[in-house]
Amino acid sequence: MNVIFNAILASLICIAITGCASTDTNRTPLVYIEQSQFSNARNINRLGELMRYYDSLHEKKTHQLAEEYDFAKTNLEVSSDAESRFKYILLISMPNTAHTDIKGALDLLKNWPQEALLSPNLISFRKLLIMLLTEQQTVRTRARNLSQQLKTSEEQVKTLQKRIDAIKNMERIPFRRINP
Repeated sequence: MNVIFNAILASLICIAITGCASTDTNRTPLVYIEQSQFSNARNINRLGELMRYYDSLHEKKTHQLAEEYDFAKTNLEVSSDAESRFKYILLISMPNTAHTDIKGALDLLKNWPQEALLSPNLISFRKLLIMLLTEQQTVRTRARNLSQQLKTSEEQVKTLQKRIDAIKNMERIPFRRINP
């Protein structure tokens, strides 16, 4: 029985040593996967933070937005990180504010610094912003053109209405015939 017990014990020790050795070889990919998941979670959090920031901008009053604009502009000039750049872009792309600058936001998005590395989520977010702001710029241009056409049409209608009124007045006044 002692021999069987020693054989089983020796087998368990060999299995444990083999298991430890194989665990060491598998450890590197596990650490890489965990780091990758951590990095991915951090990037998702960064995108979530940007979305919360954008939501908070809608709740601010005009003077608070002006302060936020000054802060974001200064922060962009001092820091070249992607987060400060995105925050400034989100701020100036807000519609109907004193600091709205769609063209400037598009310029910042399209001319992204090469040294600023972005995660895949932020690259996709950047592309989405470019697409949406380009469309918004196109719609604004069309709206301005249509507004100008409407103004021109209204002026033509007024001119024609004046002519019609003049003709009606001429019809109401009887012609005086001059008899020699």
